[in-house]
Amino acid sequence: MAVTIAAVAPLGQAQAVEPLPVTVAAPLVTSITLDQLLGQFAGMSGLQATFREEKRMALLAAPLVNEGTIYFVPNGKKPRLARHTAKPARSVVVIDGSALKLADDAGREEIALDKSPMVRLFIDSFIKIFAGDREALTNMYAMDLQAEGQRWTLKLKPKLTPLDKLIERVEIAGDGVVIASMRVVEVGGDEAVTTFSAVDATRKFSTEELTALFSLPPKPAPVAAAPASR
Repeated sequence: MAVTIAAVAPLGQAQAVEPLPVTVAAPLVTSITLDQLLGQFAGMSGLQATFREEKRMALLAAPLVNEGTIYFVPNGKKPRLARHTAKPARSVVVIDGSALKLADDAGREEIALDKSPMVRLFIDSFIKIFAGDREALTNMYAMDLQAEGQRWTLKLKPKLTPLDKLIERVEIAGDGVVIASMRVVEVGGDEAVTTFSAVDATRKFSTEELTALFSLPPKPAPVAAAPASR
């Protein structure tokens, strides 16, 4: 007769027990808050970034494209912003204190912001974002931040007249203190989409750079008239 031997440990000897699998919970990802984001902006020493702006207008078959570099310095209560456009034509726009200064091939112009409420509100909104001024932004916009970790999208809807009659909303996206894109949608549907690259949010400017970058280029020397032929 065949005898079957069961695979059972002898009495008094403990059986080997396989350890239960251990499940390790993934660490929770904490998303950046609006206060943290604006606090990071407020702590910047300065900013430099390459930009590509596409202005999309219903009346145009193709967008208008501008490319260049922007510079920003907090400078206490009087932050300064400069936009140097390289393509398709060279121009410089400087916002310094209470004035907007512009120089291009057509000439030069200075706009007193105190006398141009629309321009002032529009410009102030961008400066206040870079400066991380929550109090000013809260007065100007209804703000909605959507974030996942350090990646975020901030939607701004104007509350003040006359800005709310011109701008439907502003959408800014980034990662930490690095801004990736900015979309400005006008009430009529036209929009400007700006993408940023080579962003340096720790930029420090020397005294010479502050003078060169945040000032209009010198006026070209007048061309001497050719002597009249006899």
